[in-house]
Amino acid sequence: MTQSQDKSQGDRTHICMILDRTGSMESIKQDTIGGFNSYIAAQKSLPTPATFTLVQFDSQDPFEVIHKFTDIQMVPDLTGQTYMPRASTPLYDAVGRGINDLKASLGTLPEALRPKKIVMVIVTDGQENASREFTGAQVRKMIAEAKEAGWQFVFLSADESAISDSSSLNIDASNAAFFRKNTAGSNEMWERVANRSVAFRRSEVHCMRMDEAADDAEIAQKLRAEHAGGGGSGASGGAQNPSASGAGVGAAQNTNAAVTVPGVGVVGAAVPPRGERGRGRGKKN
Repeated sequence: MTQSQDKSQGDRTHICMILDRTGSMESIKQDTIGGFNSYIAAQKSLPTPATFTLVQFDSQDPFEVIHKFTDIQMVPDLTGQTYMPRASTPLYDAVGRGINDLKASLGTLPEALRPKKIVMVIVTDGQENASREFTGAQVRKMIAEAKEAGWQFVFLSADESAISDSSSLNIDASNAAFFRKNTAGSNEMWERVANRSVAFRRSEVHCMRMDEAADDAEIAQKLRAEHAGGGGSGASGGAQNPSASGAGVGAAQNTNAAVTVPGVGVVGAAVPPRGERGRGRGKKN
């Protein structure tokens, strides 16, 4: 049993990420790899225990489980060999199966190991177009039930209809964000969700809302101060992103971006209010 598994249930978080691996993600493949790795590095910086599930989806494999309830400290970097965009978008199938699989896994855990906090992060660059097993109405109901049980959902999309898409699935608009489909936009999104996840796991915020730039700035400022004081023990990320500087994902391309710092993870400046952010381009495969 690892040190993190010795911690109490009250500290425990499970993060499930549903990651779009469809063909239209090819243009931001390296940014997605680097951003994911920085997200994981930020989570590793915390001493409190967490487990992690990663599901990649496309129409060739709507539900490919890469990691399942893996200790966050043991999650390896994503690479060009483990993330290869292809095919089209069975979003409903991926989310529906993800919820069912997570519920089943939670049911098999002894009480002492069940996480108190559950976060599902959905990352896509477009709209549903290939599901065969689940409908939007079914997934909407499943998400509503999971929210009643205390689960937190985040919906991140490069499609300009991200907010309406999230609402149609019963994910609050405040928990959704769209990002520009370029290096700066992708980096900004990964940095913000990493910071918010860190703050949520530490009980500094009580939900995973993505629409509060002031909150983001305060969280980032606190993480910077901790780093300056020598706190934390995590690893830095961004190693798989050739466009990132040595300081972390997005440091060179986005002057408003956060950076990944040794011992802390991802920290950064606040992003503009939603109305000032760029919109994603076009529909997906």
